Order: sequence, then C-alpha cells, then structure tokens
Amino acid sequence: MSMMPLNITNNTNESGFTLIELVVVIIILGILAVIALPKFLDLGQDAKIASVKATGGAFSSAITLAHVKWATLGYSGPADNLVIFSQAGTDGQLDINLWGYPAQHYTPYEASPRLNNTNDCLSVWPTLLLDGPSVSSSADEDTSDYKAEYISPDQCRYYYNPLPLLSIYYDSRDGRVLVDSDPNS
Repeated sequence: MSMMPLNITNNTNESGFTLIELVVVIIILGILAVIALPKFLDLGQDAKIASVKATGGAFSSAITLAHVKWATLGYSGPADNLVIFSQAGTDGQLDINLWGYPAQHYTPYEASPRLNNTNDCLSVWPTLLLDGPSVSSSADEDTSDYKAEYISPDQCRYYYNPLPLLSIYYDSRDGRVLVDSDPNS
C-alpha cells in the first residue's frame, strides 16, 4: 500500500480589523467629533439668544400696549399711575412720560414722570412683564436673570446675566425696544 503524503493545511480564515484600520477609524471619528462638537455646544447659546429675543418681544409688546392705552384714554402728556393691567393695589399701574411711554412705577404723584435712574428702569420691567424674568441691579446670575442699567436720559439697558453680551435696550422717548442678540459683537 502506498502512502500518500497528507497535506494538512490550516485553512482557518480569521476575520477582523487590522491595527491600521482601527487607527484610521479612530482618526475619522476624532475629526467628526471636532467638527460636530461646536455645533452641539452652540445649542445652549442659541437657546439663550432665543430667550432674550422672546423677552425683548414681550417687553416691546407691553410698551406698545401701555402707549396704546395712554392714547385711547385721551392723554396727550404725562399720566400718573395709569392702570395698565388690572391688578390688586398699584401693581398694574405705571407713570407715563410726556411722550406717552412708561417711565416708572411709583405710587406717589409726580407731575412729569421721567425715566432718569436705575430704580426707574427696575420699576418698569416687572410691571410690564408680569411673571417675567427677574431683574435687579446685580450682574449675578443667582440674583436675577437681567441686570438693569440706566444708560442716559430716558433710556435703559437690561443685560442678560447668563450671557451679558445679550441685552434689551429701551428708549422711553419713542418706545423703541431693541434686542442685541449677537454675543460676538
């Protein structure tokens, strides 16, 4: 009997990734992460910008409402303690300046109310924005959402404390409300 040599070959095919393939995949994932991560990080800032825009819009609408109420009641000059919203006590009252726009919220009589200090800026905000974001003279986020600042005669700026480059400007001479929502400016 003749013997044939047995050819035993190990035909085990192993499947998997080589080290080079794994490194390439990791590098590609790293590049994608570097590109995508800033977009996700900006979502928080985008939400803050949207919040300030919404608050500015509400504030502007309330200013317009107060001015329209002043005009409809036949005023052509200053109005003291004009009831803007029906509230208990004096909470819904505003002092309107000679141009017909909210200037302050104080119960004592004043012949010609003007927005002329930070306290006036502070008094107008919560009267117009019932249950709105908080305001104070502090830039501390834990104290309030906005910091009120008197910037020049009859004008206020409300800085958004979590991102102070965002602000709402109010000019009581013409009722203009501007929202500065570009944190890069």
